[in-house]
Amino acid sequence: MIEKKGTVEAMSRVFEKIGRWCFDHRWVVIICCAVLVFISYQIATTVRFDNSYESYFDVNDSTYGDFLEYRDNFGSDEIAYLMYEVPGKEYGPWDIDIMRKIEELTEELEDQVPFIKRVVSLSNAEFIEGIQDELVIHDLLLDFPESQEKLLEIRSKVMQKPIFQNGLVSMDGKYAAIIVEMDKASVDPLEEIMLDPDKGNDLPNLYPQATNKIIKNILEKPEYSGIKFYNTGDVPLNSIYNEVIQDEYKSLGLISLLITGILLLFFFRNLLGVIGPLLVVITSLMLTTGLIGILGWSYDMMFIMLPTILIAVGVADAAHILCEFQHLEMVMEDRREAIMKSVYLVGLPCFFTSITTVAGFSSMSVSPIKAIKHFAFYSAFGVFFAFLMTVTLLIAVLSIKLKKKHQTKKTVHQDTDLRSGFISRILGIVTGFDIRFKSAILIVFTAIFIWSAMGISRLKVDSCFLTEFGKDVQIRVETEFVDDIMGGSGSVSYIFDAKTQNGILEPMVLSEIEALQKMADQQEIVMKTYSIVDLLKDINKTLHNEDPAYYKLPTSRKEAAQFLLIYEMSGGDELENYITSDYSMANLEVRCKMVETSRYKSMVNRLDDYLKTRPNDKMKPRLTGMGALWVRMIEYIVKSQLYGFLLAYSVIAVMLCLLFRSIKIGMISMVPNLAPVVITLGIMGWAGIPLDYIKLLIGCVAIGIAVDDTIHLIMRYHYEFRQCGDYKKALKQSMNHVGRALYITTAVLVSGFLVFLFSIMAGLNNFGTLVASTIFIALIADFFLMPALVMVFKPFGPEFQVEEAL
Repeated sequence: MIEKKGTVEAMSRVFEKIGRWCFDHRWVVIICCAVLVFISYQIATTVRFDNSYESYFDVNDSTYGDFLEYRDNFGSDEIAYLMYEVPGKEYGPWDIDIMRKIEELTEELEDQVPFIKRVVSLSNAEFIEGIQDELVIHDLLLDFPESQEKLLEIRSKVMQKPIFQNGLVSMDGKYAAIIVEMDKASVDPLEEIMLDPDKGNDLPNLYPQATNKIIKNILEKPEYSGIKFYNTGDVPLNSIYNEVIQDEYKSLGLISLLITGILLLFFFRNLLGVIGPLLVVITSLMLTTGLIGILGWSYDMMFIMLPTILIAVGVADAAHILCEFQHLEMVMEDRREAIMKSVYLVGLPCFFTSITTVAGFSSMSVSPIKAIKHFAFYSAFGVFFAFLMTVTLLIAVLSIKLKKKHQTKKTVHQDTDLRSGFISRILGIVTGFDIRFKSAILIVFTAIFIWSAMGISRLKVDSCFLTEFGKDVQIRVETEFVDDIMGGSGSVSYIFDAKTQNGILEPMVLSEIEALQKMADQQEIVMKTYSIVDLLKDINKTLHNEDPAYYKLPTSRKEAAQFLLIYEMSGGDELENYITSDYSMANLEVRCKMVETSRYKSMVNRLDDYLKTRPNDKMKPRLTGMGALWVRMIEYIVKSQLYGFLLAYSVIAVMLCLLFRSIKIGMISMVPNLAPVVITLGIMGWAGIPLDYIKLLIGCVAIGIAVDDTIHLIMRYHYEFRQCGDYKKALKQSMNHVGRALYITTAVLVSGFLVFLFSIMAGLNNFGTLVASTIFIALIADFFLMPALVMVFKPFGPEFQVEEAL
């Protein structure tokens, strides 16, 4: 036979020595791993969950910088929006008994809810009216009405005030809302958002979870049972999102481990074949979480995928060693020699597959999205940790011999040499099909590539924070219902900067704000707009005996300044929401439905086009706010998917060319890895499934994982060809030795990613299904496309007789 030579042989011998050492010093390896796990666990407990904007955007990002500046000038824009209705009451929220309850509820929220700036409802909303030629500002129900008739008179006054409509009360008066404005935001330092410093950074002790829980408990009190509340806004959305991440990364990880354990037991029928791979996964996961803690990072939405990915990678490498070991132990009848030989044969391919997977995951570091950049780093290290544990801890575990029934040589030959059973029969059929129809396979895959390319041309980039939740999840149902009526759960803000003190009060500047506000009100997704213009027009109208003709802006800077002076002297205290204290900057807040980011972008583009038509070029506002950040996210997704995939594909292609010292072999090896990604993206395009910030990982993750099977198969194919000099015989031998492991690892990988179907997050459901499909397609490509390419293009060189090579 022709043996492996040179560098490959030397590296294989290194892994053989590692296997020998870990076998002989099994307890040293196990104890060291246990110590590392303990230390990593202690560090991991200090890490908190964070789904704030800071987890997605770098502090140096200009759009995020504008957002932080906006917060510095106008405070936190986070709210809890409590819309309510009163079924069975003739006057709905204007029923006098209900209004008393709302007054009590408003006070209770103000007294008990932490991290709030103020609570605004129909009972205490700032109301401006003229009494005896004076501007009077008071809480709407400062003197609670004595009768239902008096309350209905107040309702008539409120419904004539545009500033209240679609904000605190619906246009038809059937729904009303309580707005709980926050003094804090999720991006604030950890020490500032702890409810009880003694309880540390446990999620329930942090904003917004602590705030949302108290609000929820108050609303569930029996005294408010006659009122139907719809709790939405930043506080409940972010709180539930964070809780889902914390709960599901544990629950989904455990489910994935359980399913993996069952599959391993089914395939290997050996307790150590289950314990070993699972210990590899658990240890590498703990080391990775410890690394996150050392780096001072937080757990975010990307982190929830880490357990499944490490299970996939860790079990894949372990399965190849286990398959080889299980066969060799029965043939050689020497456990130590079987382990050494297994690591000799499989260690190097596992090393290269891990390196290529690291390259695939690392390619995502080009993403400007902070959470994905972090994920690229710690997932790459997690893959490397999994490999280290596979060639050390797994070997140590396998060295422990458990009592088992004696197997005769006849049984050995039936189970190993002939590779009998269902999997072997399937592999035999596949091999025969490849040999007989290799040209037809290439034609079919070419047609599929063309079809997929057409689908990719239809692929859209889009995302929506709300639709990350499943359709039946309560927070999504309530938010969509509220958005159809009033309020607006999303927002963008336009900041007008006059650069000079009192500059915003210039009539020209105010007219620019008013013009943009009117244009924004015409947009389909806009529910409500707020600005200093609303307040000035309301004051003007009030000072003129509520004459609708005076619902307009003051005509001079001096008059505007007088209006605001009168307002503040009369007790008004809401200026800080609209304008800075020196009157140099103003905020136009546009409250929108929480819809797809593409619809936000379309709205912003229309408003930008409108601003270009305005005569005053020097007074162009800056866009910021939550919606602006999501619009920016679309641009990042496009760049991340394109650059990340090209980088991953290029790096892995170069690595394969270097590995085989052949450009031809390297390029042929990459075709089966390109196929699953192209086909999956094509299916997404034809099915109308958008590419969002989670699904953009599919390309890099899939190619990083899919290339593993290709490397194992083509390395074995190359090795077997050098032994026999015949492409057909080499394929049969390769499938016999490696095919079973590929089948097992694919079953484990697909099952692992389908665990995401148990998530309440629709985004994770889709991601899991798509990645599982991609991995299955990768197996099809490895079993059919790759052998067909090798047999047609003969990259290993011409066939030869074994005798000629000896």
